[in-house]
Amino acid sequence: MWHLILWIVFGSLLLLSIGIGLISRLLLSPKKVPYEKTYKLGIQKGEIDDRLFQEKKKEELFIPSYYGYKLHGMLFPVENSRKVMIIAHGIKWSLFGSFKYVEMFQKRGYSVLLCDHRFHGLSGGKYTSFGYYEKDDLKAWIDYIFSRMGEGVIIGLLGESLGAASALEASKRDHRVKFCIADCAFSDFSTLLRIRLKLDFKLRLFPIIDLVSLIIKLRHGWSFPEISPIKGLEKTKTPILFIHGKEDRFIPLQMTVDMFKRKRENKKLYLVPRAGHAEAFNVDPKGYEKRVIDFIKEIEGVKANLC
Repeated sequence: MWHLILWIVFGSLLLLSIGIGLISRLLLSPKKVPYEKTYKLGIQKGEIDDRLFQEKKKEELFIPSYYGYKLHGMLFPVENSRKVMIIAHGIKWSLFGSFKYVEMFQKRGYSVLLCDHRFHGLSGGKYTSFGYYEKDDLKAWIDYIFSRMGEGVIIGLLGESLGAASALEASKRDHRVKFCIADCAFSDFSTLLRIRLKLDFKLRLFPIIDLVSLIIKLRHGWSFPEISPIKGLEKTKTPILFIHGKEDRFIPLQMTVDMFKRKRENKKLYLVPRAGHAEAFNVDPKGYEKRVIDFIKEIEGVKANLC
């Protein structure tokens, strides 16, 4: 009898271990949209004007990350500019998803650097880390811009979803970031996973998230609680424009509202009616551009008064 119980317990633990391992692999290695396909889909969605893209002066870049893989980016320069916008895309996509923002910032005199996250596009990296390593990859790009353009360059960050969370994490740590635009960021990764588990699978087995996090910590050196853009946000002096679509069904609107409330100063909030996840610009491009440019003008005005 006891032998049977032991075998049942052993079998259950083995199945649980296999299940947790499978979940962790699926989570860290989601099925991505191929790089070339993201360009074609961008054209179909109206986010990319093929002729404009081909005509734009641009420079393809590959730089080393701090973790042994290459990072891929595409720079759209403005002649004699000392201002650079670095833009980070959402999960499963590529830098082509950020091309829709290029014209808006170039008109304001900013060169624009589009970045492929690790594990995405033409960048290296064996898996995604939901902002843990991505924030350091953004730092690598900031270091590259400073080494190329020298001290005094103005750098802003814009990110969507995963890119927004990574941009917030980078902004909390790097004083060289003069402002940040966070479009539909999650506030805390563990909380987001619990919400998705409940909504997508009707499950409330929250301890499984902690177990998966532990496995990832043992295998890769980081855990879910370490990915939390809202933590320490009240200490951040970097100006932040928080953006979120009111119809976002993937990352709750409340997460952006909570981060806006947590930050004490130098903040703006733009909630876009009828916009789903990462669709704010597509739904209201004129309103989006006005809010962004007004935000930047105010920052540049303060900087000018201090000089």
